[in-house]
Amino acid sequence: MSMTKEGKTILFLCKCASNISKQVDFSRIKQWLRKGTDVDVCVTGNLLCSPKEKELFVKALKHYKPIKSIIIAGCSPKQHEKTFQNLAESAGVNMSKVQFANIREHCAYVTKDPLEATDKAKHIINAAIKRSFKAEDLTKMTMKVRTEVVIIGGGIAGIEAALTLSRAGRKVYIIDKNISLGGAVIQTEEVAPYMDCAPCLLAPVLSQIREDKNIEVITNGVVEDILGFFGNFKVKVRKRSRFIKDNCIGCEECFEVCPEDVPYDFHRGLGTRKAIYTLFAGSVPQTAAIDKDHCRHFTNGSCSACEEVCPFQSIDFTREDEHLTLLAGSIIVATGFSLPAPEALVHLGYGTLKNVYTSAEFERLASSNGPTEGAIVLKNGKEPGRIAVIHCAGSLDEHGIPYCSGICCTHACKIGEMIRKVRPGTIVYNIHKDLVFPDPMSFNFYQHQKKEGTEFIYCKDLSTVRISEVEEKGNLNVACEGLILHDIDMVVLVTGMKPAAGTDKLADMLHCVLTPHNYLAPDHSLLHMTGTTIDGVYMAGCAVKPSNVPDSITQARAAAGDILSKLIPDKEIELEVMTAYINPEKCGGCKLCLTVCPYKAITFDPEKQISVVNEAICRGCGTCVATCPGNAAKAKHFTDEQIFAEIEGMLDA
Repeated sequence: MSMTKEGKTILFLCKCASNISKQVDFSRIKQWLRKGTDVDVCVTGNLLCSPKEKELFVKALKHYKPIKSIIIAGCSPKQHEKTFQNLAESAGVNMSKVQFANIREHCAYVTKDPLEATDKAKHIINAAIKRSFKAEDLTKMTMKVRTEVVIIGGGIAGIEAALTLSRAGRKVYIIDKNISLGGAVIQTEEVAPYMDCAPCLLAPVLSQIREDKNIEVITNGVVEDILGFFGNFKVKVRKRSRFIKDNCIGCEECFEVCPEDVPYDFHRGLGTRKAIYTLFAGSVPQTAAIDKDHCRHFTNGSCSACEEVCPFQSIDFTREDEHLTLLAGSIIVATGFSLPAPEALVHLGYGTLKNVYTSAEFERLASSNGPTEGAIVLKNGKEPGRIAVIHCAGSLDEHGIPYCSGICCTHACKIGEMIRKVRPGTIVYNIHKDLVFPDPMSFNFYQHQKKEGTEFIYCKDLSTVRISEVEEKGNLNVACEGLILHDIDMVVLVTGMKPAAGTDKLADMLHCVLTPHNYLAPDHSLLHMTGTTIDGVYMAGCAVKPSNVPDSITQARAAAGDILSKLIPDKEIELEVMTAYINPEKCGGCKLCLTVCPYKAITFDPEKQISVVNEAICRGCGTCVATCPGNAAKAKHFTDEQIFAEIEGMLDA
């Protein structure tokens, strides 16, 4: 071992109980150190991350001052680098002096032969030693967090999160792409398995939202960009014009005079609405909206009937989109789900045969606020006597949804319950393969449906299900492996759930990782399901996974609770210290760094003709450093000099 005038180099060898020491021979490591390395002091610990040995770590640093560098040979820096950087700072040593040598995951866990593992550990430690000598001091920066929260999605999960946060005194912005809050739940009549009235569940919470001064509702909104980080996000939103003033009370006087009928997405295409409309009675906000793509005033200038009859002079055809910038400390994504494309259901007669509906369309038929006001009828207006329910339609299929959503079987059982309420003698067949129920109540609901008369028919291969029309009668035959059901009046295709349209684009804005099925990936699949891979960005409801109403509400409250525990008024958070830096003397002003920065942390100074990094936004990813053709950009704590020294140390142990 050698001594340096600049300070001491200390190596801490951690046994990690026996996780490392059973494969890496520490006595051989120490012999190698004595033969001549740049280490002045070697300290062996059994479990350095334990409270007792953390204290010993701090005492050692204070005792051996001044310190040139600290090498910790142990576990992954991802696990404990921050821990020991903070401990070094508490001992008066700059955090940049701490360098990890991962001899657990990179060595002990993956190298079976102890001699090979020990030799490999020497190289890893030597690389860390050489790298540590090129470290430059890092300066910590802090800023106060913002306590506002932006919620993207106004369904049951978004609403519950907003109310939870508001009750704690937080300012909340809730954004929805539709003209009203409510999401998918408002499009259903009853929620299985308890068969609670869905509009009755939503009405009081929508009323609370309407009256809550802490909650600002932004409907008909599109999120166009997201900047920043935990504690300081900037969300840019385009609020599409309704062409209606805020004094509108949704009296519907204008609906009667509008000459244009438009297919209604809210009714899943089964009904129509006018070009001026509200989403449903009691919507939030209650203000009507004009569909510019179908309104005759905009398409050909031939109509202003709504403007003429409005008792409040609320119509304003000149209103333009608003561009809003929302500042917040955290974001919750509660964007809901989408359904499989119709193409995935064509083989089941969807879109070609009459009286073949999806389960979502059946919900609208059965809903009191639906196109038939709750009357479950066929295309010809007659009531169905025999209904076939096909499970897993478009699911477990690479062309549709390649997985089981886990909650659709409960939904399928609900169809028999709903039809028998209005027509008790209806015969219902459920054709299924595997039945999946997420909880005991859902299983009991299934058992109840069997007792009530629903016949559950097992089909070994649901891909064999085919539906054909009986021409002379107009009803349907349903065939599957080993079975034919004749004279079926209505077929209901029970579909699963996909991530909401635009999830991939939103994930790009947030820099969040997606799962293989394109849901937002959780921070930890067991310990932190409602957190995403980006600190400060949360998710709830079907943005997490296919979720029923109780789970969506629980996830929303979990996300809100975690935010409340972190976004404390006047609390300061540490900013990223390992940011990028652009040398103004080397920068040629090519702006390539601006085009590649995923966090939009770089701006261009037109006077100096150079690029400048906003260190409050920069996350230190290094993309600009790799792109810069003039070597003007560098990554703090990951400089070329450090990397080259590390490589040299790895090769020269």
